[in-house]
Amino acid sequence: MLQAERNIAPIKTLSERYPDMSEVDAYAIARAKLELRQRRTVGYKLGYTSKAMREQMNIDHPNFGVLTDDMFVEQDALPFDTLIHPLVEPEIAVWLEHDLMGDEHDRASVMRAKPMFMPAIEVCDTRYQSYKFKAVDNIADNSSGARYVLGAAKPVTHEMKLHALTMELWLDSQLTDQGIGSNALGDPLLAVAWLANRLQASGIVLKAGQVVLTGGLTRGYLVHQNQTVIAQLEGSDALKLRFY
Repeated sequence: MLQAERNIAPIKTLSERYPDMSEVDAYAIARAKLELRQRRTVGYKLGYTSKAMREQMNIDHPNFGVLTDDMFVEQDALPFDTLIHPLVEPEIAVWLEHDLMGDEHDRASVMRAKPMFMPAIEVCDTRYQSYKFKAVDNIADNSSGARYVLGAAKPVTHEMKLHALTMELWLDSQLTDQGIGSNALGDPLLAVAWLANRLQASGIVLKAGQVVLTGGLTRGYLVHQNQTVIAQLEGSDALKLRFY
């Protein structure tokens, strides 16, 4: 798996070789790969929080992967040939001012951690030969995590209806799809709560300042070289990423 990523050379799905592989096994594989990569963890990415993505990939429940410091795209451009088959998703990202300690988190406990939100473009890139895989394959592959870009952060106020914000995805000059915040498990803050509870079950605390990509609000779309992707979140500046 790690060599596939480093060599930009896809492999067959692990479930073909290990048909009895469980989700516990898959998360263990993802952790082992993370340790071998020796990069700093800066957050998490959620997969399949929206019905559109679950239907597209034929996966019936959410999962998560880890974001590392080398996945963040600081500029608005990304070399296309550093990835195998990049696929983009418009998302709402969240980070917290305080750690989310304990368990049984809900929207209220996430609000007490003083969340900030921002538009995001996630760039997925499966290390398999295509985007046809089982849930365990996707988990072992760090939920197809590859790159991401973020817009300006704003505080989430108690009056704000984050679940009602609309988001558009433009490929070049064409409006390709649009979604709404509630597509992420009903509310991006509920998606954060789901992650915090899931991590706590493994003895991990969601820490202040860690970025959480709360899941694609639309289907994912393959992109090609020299294409420009724009994510427009209601009330925020447009976020742009060009593949060159």
